[in-house]
Amino acid sequence: MNEMTLGERRAYIQAVADEVAKGKLTLGGAVKRLRENLLGVSQERFALASKISKRALSQLEVDSGNPTLSTLEAVFNKFGLQISLAHLSPIDLNEAAAKKSKVDFSAPTATARPPFPASKPT
Repeated sequence: MNEMTLGERRAYIQAVADEVAKGKLTLGGAVKRLRENLLGVSQERFALASKISKRALSQLEVDSGNPTLSTLEAVFNKFGLQISLAHLSPIDLNEAAAKKSKVDFSAPTATARPPFPASKPT
């Protein structure tokens, strides 16, 4: 693993964060990339340092499970990052609106049922 300068490390972390913000990289992918490329440590060692279970880290890195906010914070804080909400730029909002229009988020409509069959005279 090549040693990075502090400036290179900051730029790398920012590049990964930007990829996540643009939707090009998942949170799990970001964690794995940062852990491997910046720290060069095993999941076990990183989980221990982050005070989370190895299983939680493993699931996070493959985007499975349902990590808690405290798990995400514990992991990303190691890289000087924090989980937050951000406003989207107008361009990003337009892209999100276009994606939303492609996916039907409306309530399902009831399908017409045929009328009940007429009762037979007895």
